[in-house]
Parts: sequence; structure tokens; C-alpha cells
Amino acid sequence: MLCAPEQTIQAAVAGNKYGLVKRYTLPQSLRGTWYTQVSNMSPMKITKHSFSRPGTNGKKLYAVVYVVGKVKGTNKYPWQMTGKFDKYYEKAMRVEKTRKMRGLKWTVIGPVDDHVPKMATAYTMHEENIDGQTVKVVFEADYTGKVVNQYFTTLELAQKYGKQKFTDMTYFNLDKLPQ
Repeated sequence: MLCAPEQTIQAAVAGNKYGLVKRYTLPQSLRGTWYTQVSNMSPMKITKHSFSRPGTNGKKLYAVVYVVGKVKGTNKYPWQMTGKFDKYYEKAMRVEKTRKMRGLKWTVIGPVDDHVPKMATAYTMHEENIDGQTVKVVFEADYTGKVVNQYFTTLELAQKYGKQKFTDMTYFNLDKLPQ
């Protein structure tokens, strides 16, 4: 995988009661309403500090993205705390880091209370040339940088080009999963 060294978002030492130091400002290029051909994942709305989309159980998923620090008075990060803090993290995600992969900057977001990179999701926006048109596409990838979903500015574009594989991206291969 072609990766530049990771830039870790520095966690602040002085956290608040729950370790949620400040809201993270998501890149302007990711903000907006995005559509995918996967019906239970569309539309995804990304704002300055949060994102939302339909969930698999019919409930809307909404989360504010935070820079995470140590929980005040404990010298521990949220993922080191006991389950009593879980209710405070239900509607929160943390920015893990930004990564440069294949020349693009990816924003990596994961659960506040889980420090395992396998639980993280990466997002980037890239303009792709499709049928002679320049189209904005938000790519969603797993922690290794393999694309698992792609979002477009309109539902029509998502339905038309949702299965298109772009040559500048590496895709997660569902066919290789054990049955």
C-alpha cells in the first residue's frame, strides 16, 4: 500500500470529564449530502462537526466527531475507562488521524471508546472523470485504505456509477471473504 507517514492528531493532555476535548472540524470537501447505491447507507450528511445516515436497524445514526484527550482526573483515555462512560460516547466519534494514501488525504474516524484501528473508517473526497464529466466522489474505506463504499452528490449519479471502480483506488474484495 502506498502510504506516507501517518500524521497523528495530537490528543490534548487536559481533557474534560469524558475525554472529549473539542469538536473536530471535518474538511470542507467532505461536507454536504452524499448518496450511495447501498440504500440503507444513503443519504449521508456531513456537517462541520458531525455526520448522520440511516442505520441498519431503521434508526438514524448521528455522531459528533471529537479530538479525544485524557479523561479529567484519571490520566486515562476513554478507551481505557470502564463501561460506565459508554452512554456518553453513543453519539460521539473520534478523529483518529489523517493519513496520506495514494496522494490523497484521508480523515480516519473511529469509536471514542475503542482504540482498535480495525474499527475505524476513513473518508476522502476526490474528483473523478466519468464519461467526460468531472464528478465529486466521497470514498469510504476500511482501516487499510481499501474502499468499501463510494458516495455521490446526487442519487441519480449514485445509481448510475455506484458500482464503478476507479483506477486510482483500491477496493475491498467481498468475494475473498470466507463463506
